Amino acid sequence: MISAFIAGLLMSFVGSITPAGPIALIVLKRGLSRQSLSALSLAGGAALAEAGYALLAYLGINFAFTRYPVQASVLRIIVGVMLIVFAALFIFDGGAHKPKNPGGEYAGANFLLGLSIAGLNPTFLVTWAGAVAIARSAGLVLNLHSAPAFALGVVVGPILWFWVLLRILTRHVERFRPEVLGIIEKILPIALLVLAGVILAQAFIPLMRR
Repeated sequence: MISAFIAGLLMSFVGSITPAGPIALIVLKRGLSRQSLSALSLAGGAALAEAGYALLAYLGINFAFTRYPVQASVLRIIVGVMLIVFAALFIFDGGAHKPKNPGGEYAGANFLLGLSIAGLNPTFLVTWAGAVAIARSAGLVLNLHSAPAFALGVVVGPILWFWVLLRILTRHVERFRPEVLGIIEKILPIALLVLAGVILAQAFIPLMRR
């Protein structure tokens, strides 16, 4: 069980380092705005949702996406539309209302935001199916009893990485120019729209082949 926990932690920690995803961009924006608690809450929600997908992949549930392609395509279409809505909110509302208290007045709302963005992204299931396959090919013994430990590691990994990132930002936030926030606010909806486009393409291609 310890090895499964460490495997989940390391894979999710390393996977969270890439700053290209919408969650990473939002956390970075919150950190530069000195909203560390809100940023960690958002990361926690995303990590919990991602752990759910990792657990499903761990248990081999990813076969459902190939066995029921129509249902999977419908789910992807719903997800794509939701991501477009999120992108529109960031464009017209500046990403989120700025809290009066930089410590994180809207921590609960950010937790739900992270949970929904990651939870509505079924590509995590495919990603974690590949990660689990790599772990097994490397000789790691993964069984039903170690599944909870693996999922817990997946939750801890991203939170640990974003905590380290926020600590760095807190110490060196003065070195970042105000324009950086503006750039992130412009990139974030684009990243959401690109992700929506990829998911919608994955949804319609199988339907067009039928």
